[in-house]
Amino acid sequence: MLENLLPGLAIIGLMLALLLTRLPIAFALAAAGMVGLVAARPWRAVEFLLSTFTYSATANFAYIVLPLFLFMGQMAFSAGLSRHAFNAGQKWLGRVPGGLAAATVFGCAAFSTICGSSVATASTMARVALPEMLRKGYSGKLAAGCIAAGGTLGVLIPPSGILVVYSIATNVSLVKLFVAALVPGILTAIIYVIGIIIWVKLRPEIAPNPKSEPKPSWGERFNALGSAWELAILFAAVMGTIYLGVATATEAAALGALFALIAVIRRPGRKRAVLEGLRDTGTATCSIFALVIGAGLFSLGLSTTGFPTHLASLVVGLNLSQTGTIVLVLLPFLILGCFVDGLSMILIMMPIVFPIVQRVGFDGVLFGLLVVKMVEIGAITPPVGLNVFVVKSMAPNVELRDMFYGCIPFVILELMIVALLIAFPQIALFAVSD
Repeated sequence: MLENLLPGLAIIGLMLALLLTRLPIAFALAAAGMVGLVAARPWRAVEFLLSTFTYSATANFAYIVLPLFLFMGQMAFSAGLSRHAFNAGQKWLGRVPGGLAAATVFGCAAFSTICGSSVATASTMARVALPEMLRKGYSGKLAAGCIAAGGTLGVLIPPSGILVVYSIATNVSLVKLFVAALVPGILTAIIYVIGIIIWVKLRPEIAPNPKSEPKPSWGERFNALGSAWELAILFAAVMGTIYLGVATATEAAALGALFALIAVIRRPGRKRAVLEGLRDTGTATCSIFALVIGAGLFSLGLSTTGFPTHLASLVVGLNLSQTGTIVLVLLPFLILGCFVDGLSMILIMMPIVFPIVQRVGFDGVLFGLLVVKMVEIGAITPPVGLNVFVVKSMAPNVELRDMFYGCIPFVILELMIVALLIAFPQIALFAVSD
């Protein structure tokens, strides 16, 4: 059995070697995949495949949802909607222990409903919340940790760019993924807030006395919620239409992008942001599609060796329980997440692990959410930890070491949530069960 894996392992080894030379991930995937194809097929067949593959891999109308959601997030950022979310959280949670940190998580969760990017959510909330927390005496560990971890909600709470890519890579229904992700996303935000309160209770020196904050009236609280009406409309336009079944994911994304565009245009001095948003969306879309093409060639190269099938048979032959198999499959994501961004990690790993998931009969929707949890952990763990470096760029006076230390409690909470989802899958799947 092991000798059957050698050709596939050689392709994976080549891909890793190319990555170590700092070759862009998309090119490393494509090159390794083409080597596998050339080794297994006649050159004329490979030449014909390569001449048509870039088009066939991307010419799918359903993929238009990706640039639409990216553009919506860009416009929401330019419109400054994150400030309203943070202000609402501050009015409602400001007087609990670690109130501003809890309000930051609330703001991240609210902004995530219209922004499918972890890095964009962390960057936006860092600009809004970090100076305020540091000014009021919050520890750099808590301030940076809650923003970096809260930013990860951007890849879980729909609309999520990572879930879109996972759907592309596995053909799992995007609508089901979005519907199933909402409750775990809200649950994660609630557990983060509870974790912050407990942390501050145990270590009161990391946050000021919450009673020093002025107590807002109920009118001020509801006014703060009302000021976030654009967020509510965008969420209703996108997720509301999907949940009610009146629009497909693509139609909902187009509607959300239109409303986000209107939110920017109606603000004075923000029209230039539209051009910048279009440029950034185009750049990000091209990068993602290059990864999709590279990952597609890598998957084809692996498939010609029979590696996914042989590996699935080997893992099933270990006679582990379904839960044990899924835990085993998730472990490489924890390691790889320390070095590779989440989008690349999904496109690299899915051709290898998803056949195992299908072989043991595990739900593809739930597995997608577990993978997103691995992506979240990777975004706040060293040495890459993209969210942490984003926050660091906003707070040069806070030590990077302290920022990563501040993420440790949130990593523990994430692992607890993963265990909870595996033990009680209906937390996520109750809304998509047939």
